[in-house]
Amino acid sequence: MRLFSCFLLCAVVTGAAAQPIPEVQRQIWMLQDQRSLGDGKLVSFLASPEENVRSMAAMALANIQDSTTITALVPLLSDPSPNIRGTVAFALGQIGSNAPQDMLVARLGLETDSTVLARIVEALGRIGNELALDAVVEFIPSPNQPVILADRALAVARFALPPRNLKHERSIWFCFDLLQHPDAEVRWRALFALWRSAPHGLIDVEISKRREDLLRTATDPDADVKINFATLLGRTRSRDAVDLIRAMYRNEIRQGDWRVQVQIVRACAAFLPNDPGLMEELLGLLESPNDHVKIATLQALIGLQRQAILGSADSTKVNRVVAKLATTKSPAAELVRGEAMVAMARLYPEEFNRRNFLNEEDLTIRERTKVLEGMSAIANVRSMVQVMSFLESDTVRVAMAAWDFIRRFLTPSTVVRLRAGDPDLLEVGQWLHLRALRSLQRGDMAITQLVATVLSDTSLFRAMARYGENDSLVNGLIAAYQGLSSPDDVEAMQALVEAMGRIGDARFLPTLGSALKDPDKTVATRGAAALKQITGKEYSSLVPLATTALKTDYDWPALESIARDQGVTIRTNKGVVKLRLLRDEAPFTVLSFVKLVQKKFYDGLSFHRVVPNFVVQGGDPRGDGWGGPGYAIRSEFSLRNYTRGSLGMASAGKDTEGCQFFFTHLPTPHLDGRYTIFATVREGMEIVDRIQIGDTIVSITMD
Repeated sequence: MRLFSCFLLCAVVTGAAAQPIPEVQRQIWMLQDQRSLGDGKLVSFLASPEENVRSMAAMALANIQDSTTITALVPLLSDPSPNIRGTVAFALGQIGSNAPQDMLVARLGLETDSTVLARIVEALGRIGNELALDAVVEFIPSPNQPVILADRALAVARFALPPRNLKHERSIWFCFDLLQHPDAEVRWRALFALWRSAPHGLIDVEISKRREDLLRTATDPDADVKINFATLLGRTRSRDAVDLIRAMYRNEIRQGDWRVQVQIVRACAAFLPNDPGLMEELLGLLESPNDHVKIATLQALIGLQRQAILGSADSTKVNRVVAKLATTKSPAAELVRGEAMVAMARLYPEEFNRRNFLNEEDLTIRERTKVLEGMSAIANVRSMVQVMSFLESDTVRVAMAAWDFIRRFLTPSTVVRLRAGDPDLLEVGQWLHLRALRSLQRGDMAITQLVATVLSDTSLFRAMARYGENDSLVNGLIAAYQGLSSPDDVEAMQALVEAMGRIGDARFLPTLGSALKDPDKTVATRGAAALKQITGKEYSSLVPLATTALKTDYDWPALESIARDQGVTIRTNKGVVKLRLLRDEAPFTVLSFVKLVQKKFYDGLSFHRVVPNFVVQGGDPRGDGWGGPGYAIRSEFSLRNYTRGSLGMASAGKDTEGCQFFFTHLPTPHLDGRYTIFATVREGMEIVDRIQIGDTIVSITMD
């Protein structure tokens, strides 16, 4: 049953006295949470004589992101307070409109505060065009202005991000020239901007021209510099990149920083098709004692063309090492074993089939899903039938894996044969049709999402439709949507709506009309797009600019009882991690998190997603990434950026956060302003580095 509201916290969380939240602050936070301008009230707070009120109002507008407020914000770029000027610049970048670009560029030559200048170039990086990119790169500070090189480099990276993909020779030269700067922050951000700008012919040329200087970068003392350098090398096609990768490998195989090693793995994999000799380095990393490095290496091998590996002089050794990892059975080796089984299927399918892993009686759920993934890499009818046999597995995660991987067998040629009624595929078509209907009726949102994704391939939908009763799949999709509700089932609803739009059947129109009115804006937006696909008419104007929050919890006594720097202890099976909550930067996220902690909601849950050298994600009651607390809360963006050890809230789009959270292994600027940051690690980052999929949250307690 959905929990629409959390219980009240009657007790003070810490021994400290409650910290009263002023009435005006409550009003601003409520308007921000409701995504409402309050009939002009929120904008009127920008004229307050109190600096903190103006600042909170500007931050609320950064979260609401309504372009009609730009004209009210721009004059505050000249506010006497640098805090206000910086917050306003941030808000203008978050709103996303290009309208304030010229005013922001003009402020570059006037602003003297380094923090404000950083926010101005950040905003230009988010919203500017090529003229703004020129202004950031060519900015020449006056004697009384700071240089802000690191922030300008990061802005160059933001310009290069999709969908704008803005980059040019001057921005590339600018970043290369920063690589000798004494400040490591400047160096890694410049490298981040370069790999975000790659591939680019000039980058390849400059790597060759600056080879000797870059050899020093390969052994830089700063891990973030080396991580971003290895990432850059993996995205270039310079003939000198391989030598630089090898130099990094020689240094890091001794130094042993697992995060750098993971990026070296990925760089080696990018070049291995053209330089098979790099298999020696990959094998060295595959034998690392660190599971993150092993898993990243196995995943890299899985992603390579089979011939690139079989053509290597080390192919026999690869086979031997992969086979050893795939057959090593122990709880500690489960994750590595799973990836090794997939690698064996991908590279050595005959041996994979001979091992017949599915017959193992003690195969874990995760290992079983990995065997199915391995089978999906072997394109034959036998493998397809075996994967299909698990589409209705009693174990949800196994059924999810089967639906996810069955798509790999449904190639265009197979779909053509199904549509033509090929008698050799008659049973396959009947099985797929029946299992799709039954899976939609199952009512599990994750399985529904996966089935809807399969059916959104219109050729496949029409091929499957011929093997059942008329309209059965159309009715099945409609019934599945009617059985879901936001916020719990948002991702499945999004997938169903998109499938309906692509299929284009007019019988979906009433259902899509209800999607257009859904209180979750992500569903409503997709409903408008799907309606347009079917009718040719524009419906986007009917999507409300703001929607009513699906959950509001203005429990001020509970919020006031949480200290501004409230400590939290997470006990995991790997060790203890201590956090600092950011109450004033993400108040309602922190309130929701604390109430879940008080209910012991997280105790015993697992970490279900780990991407080496990126994020560790947990807090899902289902344990597969699809669960929530029964409600959704708003995104809460702030001036804080993602650094190593930030805690963010996972989401399926803006304002769809719930209970799942993630740690970051390294700075991740591309997440800034897109995901709520509600806490930071203050002790135990080495424990976070050890966490793998399946590790557990023993308990979370307030300090």
